[in-house]
Amino acid sequence: MAVAVPAYSAPPVGDDPFIGTVARYEAAAATLQSGDGDLDPQQIAALASQAITAAYFSERYQAAADLFARYQGSALDPLATVTGLGAILQTSDDAAAKDKARNRLAAFVTRPAGDALLAPAVSQATLGADAMLRDDLPGAVAFFRKAMELAQRDLPADDPAQVMFANVYGRHLQYADRTAGRAAVERTERLALDILPEGHPLWIDVWYDMAARAQSAGRFGEAAAIYARITDLAAREWGRDDRRLYPILQYRAIALSGLGERQAALDIARLAITVEGGRPAGDRAMHRELIGGLLLGEGQVAEAAASYREGLALLDGTDPGDLRWAFIQSRLARALSFLGQNADARAMAELAETGFAAKLPATHPARITAEVMIAKTFARTGDPDRAFAMLQASVATNESKMLDAYARSQDVRSVAASNNTLFRDFAWVALKTGRMEQAWRAAQLATLGELAISSAKLSYPGDPEGFRTALEGVQAARAAEADTRQQLADGKAGAAALSTAIAQREAVERQLDSDYPRHAEILRPTPLTLAETQAGLSDAEAVVIPLIVEDRNVTIAVTRDAVIWHETTSPYNSTTALIDRLRASLEESSMANGAATPFDSATAHEVYRRFFGPALAPALTGKSKLIFPAGGPLAQIPPSVLVSKAPVAGKTPRFLIRDFAIAVRPSLRPLAPSDKAPSHAFAGIGAPALSAVNGDARSLRGMDIDLKTLRALPSLPGSLAELTAMGNAFAHDDALLLTGADATEASVRAAPLGDYRVLAFSTHGLVGGQIRDLAEPALVLTPPDAPTSAEDGLLTASEIAAMDLAADWVILSACNTAAGNGRGGATYGGLARAFQVAGARSLLLSHWPVRDDAAAFLSVETLRRAETGADRAQALREAQLQMIADRAGMPGEANPGVWGPFVLIEG
Repeated sequence: MAVAVPAYSAPPVGDDPFIGTVARYEAAAATLQSGDGDLDPQQIAALASQAITAAYFSERYQAAADLFARYQGSALDPLATVTGLGAILQTSDDAAAKDKARNRLAAFVTRPAGDALLAPAVSQATLGADAMLRDDLPGAVAFFRKAMELAQRDLPADDPAQVMFANVYGRHLQYADRTAGRAAVERTERLALDILPEGHPLWIDVWYDMAARAQSAGRFGEAAAIYARITDLAAREWGRDDRRLYPILQYRAIALSGLGERQAALDIARLAITVEGGRPAGDRAMHRELIGGLLLGEGQVAEAAASYREGLALLDGTDPGDLRWAFIQSRLARALSFLGQNADARAMAELAETGFAAKLPATHPARITAEVMIAKTFARTGDPDRAFAMLQASVATNESKMLDAYARSQDVRSVAASNNTLFRDFAWVALKTGRMEQAWRAAQLATLGELAISSAKLSYPGDPEGFRTALEGVQAARAAEADTRQQLADGKAGAAALSTAIAQREAVERQLDSDYPRHAEILRPTPLTLAETQAGLSDAEAVVIPLIVEDRNVTIAVTRDAVIWHETTSPYNSTTALIDRLRASLEESSMANGAATPFDSATAHEVYRRFFGPALAPALTGKSKLIFPAGGPLAQIPPSVLVSKAPVAGKTPRFLIRDFAIAVRPSLRPLAPSDKAPSHAFAGIGAPALSAVNGDARSLRGMDIDLKTLRALPSLPGSLAELTAMGNAFAHDDALLLTGADATEASVRAAPLGDYRVLAFSTHGLVGGQIRDLAEPALVLTPPDAPTSAEDGLLTASEIAAMDLAADWVILSACNTAAGNGRGGATYGGLARAFQVAGARSLLLSHWPVRDDAAAFLSVETLRRAETGADRAQALREAQLQMIADRAGMPGEANPGVWGPFVLIEG
């Protein structure tokens, strides 16, 4: 465990009861023990007061209770009395003693604060902690609120204790009311940023909640960095062996798991066991559940089941109604179902279902999460109707809230990390019960992509342009806050910077609410019914939605006259790993120019086999075009590269593109007709003036560079010819070309690009983080001699989104244009989303770095064929088939790493 204390953890100076509590307790207790006979009553009372208070605040409740029992006859100060009584509530089995303690604590509310300003607020906080022990959440929330109010009454506004009471109230309010609790926690964060000194130990709790929120939103890198920072500060304040490190290490392990660093997560989780001494059996049991989940993520199902059983064994002798029984039982039931131990799995699932129903209301997030897991166990073990009945209620209760959260946040990850898997799982269960309409609706919601929100931005009634601008302002402010949070987590920014970023974000959100009160309604995704979907398809088209449900691979295919689905079974989470392997193979092939590194055709076939089985053949027979969602498991790769027949050494694999044209749609609901009619056909931007040394024809568009050496990027010899050839496809109209010295940010801003039906950008494309301090994707233009913030040679996603376009089609012949922002960004985010927000309806994008010669050939051929009347997806397919057949005259062109990067996004 890294516990090196960084510079930002320097402890503040002053007499603060929350600083150095362990050292204060140990010193006072040692003095009492060694010099009790030599101390006068006043000294004893002072030392006992210090020891009791410090023991309580360092969560040494038994020590505090023992000291209070011994010295309560002394003239203890009010805070020591309050914390001593609180320790009794935490440790005693004597009901009468606890009732007496509660009565005494209640009296502190009306007692004048005097010189013990903390005592009234702490008295209510101890009663809140006692209520939580009795499973009285409403009572606890009321006590914690009262504690916060008393602190506000009795303490200076800038007293660090204000943060503690606000934090504990907000944290517990979230359990009762997620929305109100979230708002309270955010207020606490603002308060801490304003008044809490750097390095103060109360930052531990504030950072803890910041990390939890980042984790729940899928920002695992930020969360892991914050937990590491908490570990350092806590180890300095408490010591390396303090048991309070236990939950910090637990959640740090979870964050690392979210980053895919499961072995590191297991190491941290096992390290936590070394500081669990003295923890209650329930805590230790739940830690075995955590380790079981990490093992399950590694595919070690039997080992995970053993860890769950160890957790249940630790609960032996505890209250059978304790919710931890049900929590671990639900996890064990799932693992047993993966192992095929169906009878044991069902029995365990039934115990868990009963336990959750007895303790939590149907709307409680923890119960919903558990019931989804339990329902899948029932479905997996032969009782899908029971599973459907369980999930139907959860979906009905939560769909509206979750979609409103999606609409308001404009961030698919915020929903993805907040149980949009509910939709995926419900779709699978509905399929198994034959309820196709419910399954289809849920499948669409499960595969929402970033571009679905972008499309909706174009349709606010009355003022779509102003709406779009306002939303982009909100997005920019949120992105700036997210970047500042990451910098804070990394120790590169201070509290003041985050406070400013939050204030700016809140200001633009208030303006959005004021100017466009229907924005959430407009942005809320609206799935199509099966009938609406089928009516929008031609006889040659099929919509295909793949889903991964743990150990099941599910595909739904919808054509104009049929709906069919298919399921295969595979080891837990193994399909996701296969897709990652395939993506890596494609990128390696592209970097090796398609020759030195062979394509992993076996993996491409296995992915195909899992999603396209014989059951789908009848629905797809006679079809020539497949339409995929912008989200879901296959969004990370172009489906065209899947191999439909077992590969044979020495022969070209049969790629899916051989049989079908491929398109991606952000939403199955078509965009409203545009009210703009561009007056010109084509504008091409690119071939920037960069290094005097050209890259060769196989140079890749995009590489790791530094902003100061932007001009050192290799020029792209094919870009000028590519843009010229595209323009020649519009012989009836004068094309606008901005190339070389004219391909600058100023020229792009000045050009009337909104007057052009087709736009093409041919240049280097960068993802966020590829240049130091570049937080978003960008296209490279000609850099100025003296770069400024407004003119630096980079056309960023936010600058693109601010454009006013009416293009029916935008071609991005650059690398990584389908990628997100480089920090956990969603596929088809980044530049794709920016252009669609700016007004583009359809897009041609690349998934990974694309060769200069391949990019030129594919973009020109696709555009040329499309302009002669071919369907755009078919035009791209025909261009790719030429390369697969080695008819385009490029080395290594038949490798999918070379021909496969591009994908068509249809509006």
